[in-house]
Amino acid sequence: MGDTATMESGYVFNPSWEREHGRLLALEEIYDSQSRHRLTELGVADGWHCLEVGCGAGSIARWLAKQVGAAGRVLATDLDTRFANAHGLSNLEIRTHDLRTDDLPDASFDLVHARAVIEHLPDRDEALRRLAAATRPGGWVVVEDFDIDGPMYPAAARYYPPGYTALAERLGRALRAAFGAAGVDTGMGRRLPQALTDAGLTEVGAQVHAPVLTGGDAAFLPLTLRSLRPRLLATGEMTDMDIEDVITLTKSHGTTYIPNFMVIAWGRKPV
Repeated sequence: MGDTATMESGYVFNPSWEREHGRLLALEEIYDSQSRHRLTELGVADGWHCLEVGCGAGSIARWLAKQVGAAGRVLATDLDTRFANAHGLSNLEIRTHDLRTDDLPDASFDLVHARAVIEHLPDRDEALRRLAAATRPGGWVVVEDFDIDGPMYPAAARYYPPGYTALAERLGRALRAAFGAAGVDTGMGRRLPQALTDAGLTEVGAQVHAPVLTGGDAAFLPLTLRSLRPRLLATGEMTDMDIEDVITLTKSHGTTYIPNFMVIAWGRKPV
C-alpha cells in the first residue's frame, strides 16, 4: 500500500520494476491482518464511507468495501493505480490522486486509512492535516508507518538466527541510509501518535507490530531487497554478497526473522 509511484522527494521504490506488483502483494500478506484487526476494533461497519490513501494492490480497499456493504462506499487513491483492481465491487472507486496537491472532499469519511504513505511525503504534517480535514466529526484516521530509526534496527537484528546478527545490523543501517537519502522519515512510525495529536485528533492510540516470519514463507523482504539493491549498495553499508546472504536466509526453511517494525496509530476527529 502506498508505495507504488515515484514521488518528487526521490521515491525509494521503482514502480516500473517487473516484480513490483508481487512486492506489494507480499507486503499485504504480512501487514493486512494487523490493519484489518485495528479497523474492525474501531467499528468499521455497514454504511460507512471510507478513504484508503495509497491503496497499492488494493487488498484493504476491497476488504473495506465488503465491510461497508451496498449502503457504504470506499474511495481508494494512489499516484499509480495500475495494481489496484475493484474486482467488481460497485461500492469501490479507484482514483489516481496526489495527496500533496489534489483536493479531497471535506469532512466526508467515517474512516481514513493510509499505510506506508506518510513517511514518504516531504510535508508529513500537512498530509496528516489533509487526512483529518477529510474525516467527518467522530470519524477515525488510521496511519501506519515503519520505524527503522535509532535502536530499532539493532532490535530487529536480534530476531535473526545466531551468527546473522552482524549481517542484519548492516542491513538495518543500509535501509536507514537508503530511505533517508530518498527523503523518507525513517522514524515516522514512532512519531505518529504525537503527529496525529498535532493534527487535532483525540483518543489517539498506537501499537507496534513486528511479525516474526519463517524462512520460505514470505516474499516481502527478499523482493524488497532486490528492488532496493542499487540503493543499498550505494550506502556502502552492504556488499552484493551481503544482500544475497540475507535473501538466502529468508528463503531457508526453519529460520526466523522479522522484516521491520511497523507502527499503527489512530485518532478520532472531535465532534
